[in-house]
Amino acid sequence: MQDNLIINLLGKDQEKSFRYLYEKYVVQLRYFAAKYIDDKMAVADIVQDAFVRLWEKKSQFQDENTIKAFLYRVVQNACIDLIRHHEAAQNYTKHVIAENEEDSFLDNILETEIFQALRTVFNELPPACKEVYLLSLNGKSHEQISQLLDISINTIKKHKNNANHYMRERLKHILSILLYI
Repeated sequence: MQDNLIINLLGKDQEKSFRYLYEKYVVQLRYFAAKYIDDKMAVADIVQDAFVRLWEKKSQFQDENTIKAFLYRVVQNACIDLIRHHEAAQNYTKHVIAENEEDSFLDNILETEIFQALRTVFNELPPACKEVYLLSLNGKSHEQISQLLDISINTIKKHKNNANHYMRERLKHILSILLYI
């Protein structure tokens, strides 16, 4: 088809000229896009979108060379946008993973340090307080502990109260830090 005939037909919404342009440029535009993108489906979508944009702007072209230049530019820009989008997504994913790994690492250190501080303070308790408190932590009721250790419930309450008071006093700096975090 002649240049002017194609432009005239495009200006009149003629599908024949559009089909002619599509068939003429679709293969080379796919080849062109494949130089940027290594995904056949993405390439096909990009080229298809380029022709949709051509159809939307069909009345703006003066000759076939401007149409060809337009199609190449649209395909190139779409490829670059897709590449940027993939790079941004990969960078974001890497950042999130690295941040989560760093947070997890710091959380694990903090948890280990708190566990060690609790263990140290717990081991400082007098043996009777420690034994009562440990049984209580293991889910034993006051009555069960009383029977196991052959001591009164009031003594159990006193041991637990003493242990709580002692640990709270010794660990108040850790509690302050945890509230701050």
